[in-house]
Amino acid sequence: MKTIDFSAVDAYLFDLGGVIVDISPQAAIDAFAALGFVSMQKHITQSHHEGLFKQYEIGAISDDEFIAAIQSELPNEVEPNQIIAAWNAMLVSLPNERVTLLNKLRNEKPVYLLSNTNAIHRKAFIGMANDYGNLEKLFTDVFYSYRMQLSKPDVRSFNYVIEKTNIVPRRTLFLDDSLANLEAAASLGFQTELVTQERGVLEIFNGL
Repeated sequence: MKTIDFSAVDAYLFDLGGVIVDISPQAAIDAFAALGFVSMQKHITQSHHEGLFKQYEIGAISDDEFIAAIQSELPNEVEPNQIIAAWNAMLVSLPNERVTLLNKLRNEKPVYLLSNTNAIHRKAFIGMANDYGNLEKLFTDVFYSYRMQLSKPDVRSFNYVIEKTNIVPRRTLFLDDSLANLEAAASLGFQTELVTQERGVLEIFNGL
């Protein structure tokens, strides 16, 4: 296990799902299957989306278009709120300890968020954080794929953040649960750290 030299880090760049917010793609797959959408699994994995979900993730289609596209795949009539609930089943929890960590880090250095996400999920995870205040205010700035119309591991998404924040990649620690995303960031010079269930952000920053 490598040791992080935090004195060589001037800024932090976090992923959200699987890093700050616990997620369960299988929960969404099961919820959609209950509605009759049985092809969900081919569109979604722990770290990356494909097809319709990819289009939604990069803002190529609107919320209404996303919902309508799913409705067209279902054998029975389903209300939009049922689709939204199934989609949000992926978002499990936001542990208080991670909120505390982000507050601590932001008091010391800039902390940025780079997330492959969409408008429906953004509303949901902001709602999850109501007990802690505004989730987005835990970060110096936030960058969402659906707003940038770029998603990880496309290196252009990282270059977008660099341009907007003036962070120096070699002095920035990027934390993500996807190896593909970490490899893309490393190609630009970022320091990287893989977040896993066994070694989450609390373990990574333990003792800082």
